[in-house]
Amino acid sequence: MDFVKLYEIIFKIYTDCGVTAFPIDCFDIVRKRGYQIQKYSELSQKKRKACLCLSPDSCIVKDTLYYQDQNTAERIRFSIMHELGHVFLQTSVEEMADTFSSHILAPRIAIHKSRCHTAQQIHDTFALSYTASNKALQDYKVWYENIAHTTRMPSPPEKQLELLLFSEKCNMPEAEDRFTDDNIVYTPDPIIIYQDIQRALMAGLPLTEEYKRLLKQYRKMRSL
Repeated sequence: MDFVKLYEIIFKIYTDCGVTAFPIDCFDIVRKRGYQIQKYSELSQKKRKACLCLSPDSCIVKDTLYYQDQNTAERIRFSIMHELGHVFLQTSVEEMADTFSSHILAPRIAIHKSRCHTAQQIHDTFALSYTASNKALQDYKVWYENIAHTTRMPSPPEKQLELLLFSEKCNMPEAEDRFTDDNIVYTPDPIIIYQDIQRALMAGLPLTEEYKRLLKQYRKMRSL
């Protein structure tokens, strides 16, 4: 999966739907994407049976998202985002939809910035099930190691997401937004941030207010 593209999609959803805190409001995102919502328990026996044949958890038919309201809240959230994953990624591959759901509910950069070191902390912060939290934790460790040993920094859309959700922490002198391993340290560089802004503009991504401020600041520095 192209994770840069995945996070471009996630960042756009967050900005379009006004997501600024965790756990995210899945039903609000569904509504803002133009879908109606119905519980399986509210359907006629015939329609409920048809939905259950499509999925025991949730399904999208035309302009309506149907979901099994007898499931746990965590499972409902994951299955709803799973269905949107099929839509946003334009795929029928279940594994890709699961990946989308896990990352939009608990972006790996957000796990890092929230200082989640256990599955319990991920569960409490992002409202994932314990099974999904454990998988997200293992994936976060791989994500962290990859950054520490390669680019030393998140992808451009992940950093935009970081600024959108954690702008106050990003501006603190001791922000601790570092990825360290064997003395490898991630520290955002103004020039690199400006390059990321340029790439974001070329990709058609909206800039956060923080990125707009940094762009203005950088241009001012260049004019001195």
